[in-house]
Amino acid sequence: MQISHLATKANLELAWRRITTGGNQQYKRFFRDLYFAYEVALDENLEDLRQRLAGRIFEPQKPERIYLPKSSGLHRPLSLLHIEDQIVLQGFANLAAKCLHKKRAPLQFKVVFSNILESDTSIFFFRRWQETYAAFQRKIAKHYDSGMRWVADFDLAAFYDTVSHELLMKTIYPRTATSDDMKWFLNCLLTWSSEKAASLHRHGLPQGPLASDFLAECFLLPIDLSLKSYNGYTRYVDDVRLFGRTEDEVRAAVIKLERRCRERGLIPQSGKFSIKRAQSVEDAMGMLPSIADPQRTERTESGAIPIAQARRVFLSSIGGKPYRVTDKTRLRYVLYRAEPDSHILKLVLKLLPHHPEHADAFFNYLAFFGFRKPILQICLNLVVKSPYPFVRGEAWHVLARYLQTPIALDVAVRGDLKSRAISIAKDRRSEYIMEKWGACHFLAVLEAISGTHLSRFLWYQPALLQSLLANILPDRALGAGEAADYYLRRSTFEPGLSICGRIHGLGLTLGTFGLADSELPSQVRNTLCQLGVIPNRGASVDPIGEILQARYRLSPAKPWHALLGVEYVYALGLLKEAEASFESGRSFWLACQNTFNHAIFLALQRYLALIGHPLTCTTKNKLGQLVEYGVLLDRNGRFSKRCPEIADVFRDMNDRRNCLPVSHPYEKKTAIRCRYLKAKERNQFVQRLLSAYQAFAALMP
Repeated sequence: MQISHLATKANLELAWRRITTGGNQQYKRFFRDLYFAYEVALDENLEDLRQRLAGRIFEPQKPERIYLPKSSGLHRPLSLLHIEDQIVLQGFANLAAKCLHKKRAPLQFKVVFSNILESDTSIFFFRRWQETYAAFQRKIAKHYDSGMRWVADFDLAAFYDTVSHELLMKTIYPRTATSDDMKWFLNCLLTWSSEKAASLHRHGLPQGPLASDFLAECFLLPIDLSLKSYNGYTRYVDDVRLFGRTEDEVRAAVIKLERRCRERGLIPQSGKFSIKRAQSVEDAMGMLPSIADPQRTERTESGAIPIAQARRVFLSSIGGKPYRVTDKTRLRYVLYRAEPDSHILKLVLKLLPHHPEHADAFFNYLAFFGFRKPILQICLNLVVKSPYPFVRGEAWHVLARYLQTPIALDVAVRGDLKSRAISIAKDRRSEYIMEKWGACHFLAVLEAISGTHLSRFLWYQPALLQSLLANILPDRALGAGEAADYYLRRSTFEPGLSICGRIHGLGLTLGTFGLADSELPSQVRNTLCQLGVIPNRGASVDPIGEILQARYRLSPAKPWHALLGVEYVYALGLLKEAEASFESGRSFWLACQNTFNHAIFLALQRYLALIGHPLTCTTKNKLGQLVEYGVLLDRNGRFSKRCPEIADVFRDMNDRRNCLPVSHPYEKKTAIRCRYLKAKERNQFVQRLLSAYQAFAALMP
């Protein structure tokens, strides 16, 4: 392994694209705004990173960790790596993928079915997990149908935490002596995997990034190669199935597998181990999810389940007296896709205290409701009594939203919550990061409502936590001597990067904070230059206008800054992602370009409403929630009838986006399999956008 290979421009760009196109949505939700902000000056930022790597002055940073409750009562740690640490880790995974391709390729879709790689140059790191998991299930069925009815379920305890760094490097580079460059990367792994600086250890992978998923596969490769000759060996991540015609045949394979695992320091989980004679294909599959995992996919407009169906599926996922979850897959499927329903809500509120492992799904569903007293009561109870920081944090986010409902919290309750939130914000224990996020969210909203100076409790929070709170900082906090001042002065760039969009949108300058551009981290300086906050070659720039001019021949007569305001950075990030995938990922281009269209359409509607224009649409419902994009573009709507040149292509792109395999397996009305975007379709959309964007610009300020 050589840093010079890791730090090439092509490898860093590919690493970035694979991070931003990854399907690990549960992880990416913590970084989405930062990704967009980093993308604004991507070329400059990656060049700076490349130079620091080549000059051996790049230093890994300690990640923040959140702890997701498990049904066992324990936790699954999620490591929030800093942005450039993620790029370096992914860049190394890119190199590892090339090194092990010849060894691993013959095993894929035969004995190994998890984290199957795309091509070396693809901006997508893995094939769609739905495709590979379906192949895993078909393999199990094939074993069963061939008469291999005996099956052993073999799982590893704390798999990611027990991966040896030295053994991992020897697996990837078996003939290479440990060099200074290898020692440097081993030090990176040491920093990213250790719980605290005082407890450094040389094992474990940071859970969350896609790169870690592949490095875990690399670590298991010698075991796969050793067992590949056994016909019944089948693996998906650390879930191993051993099939055979007799019990003794399976037991012999289990003994071999256990030895190979222990040789690599892996510990079999005895509590989950079993050998049985399967009575059916379903029995052979065991507890395998058959419905898409909502943590790796996002809800789309056409993905909502009708209420009657949602109730039926939800009820089939629970049982017993009192109710408990019996089918986690069905439960989560409904909670991520169902429309708000009072009947399901009552059941969710009963289940939430007893199933913290599904807290993310429960709170996702609660977010679709406006103020409800039962939701308020359970959240007030959870912030005090729940033993899980993750659950308490999610409850704080709900209470922060309820602050904006005057009847929700009386003065006494608000005062008690304020005192509790301040106490949490002062707590320096790192394991409470999720709770601190929720409590600081509450304090920031309370300052905006009451005028009390509470954002000062954000001044000395961890850098990644500060960046998570950037978009809800009250405007007062974006001044000299306030939270934004502390953000910009930090040596860690994420806090400053997270507020670049708001600095630009509010028309602030570095003079507002008494700062010179030389005092800023390079990533923040690069972004502010791109936005025109810092003079760049003597003139302000409009990157969105420049991109639209180059691709769609749109005249740069009107600045997009005026229309988008604080949303400029977000929209620019979307457009840059679309441009980056124009040739190499047509379907991803459509998804990003469609989301960009949605963002600028909402911005245009805000402007039209402000001036009382007759083309104004109602963009929010009675609960304050955004009306679905497809509804806004309805053919019979006011805007569509008056501006068909814009609405028709925006609608068609949105409809086509909802018919991509990454959105749904089948089209809703025809049940035909969804298909990826073809080059001809993309080019047709581009031609239609040429005139659509011209008409759109005519309506802009």
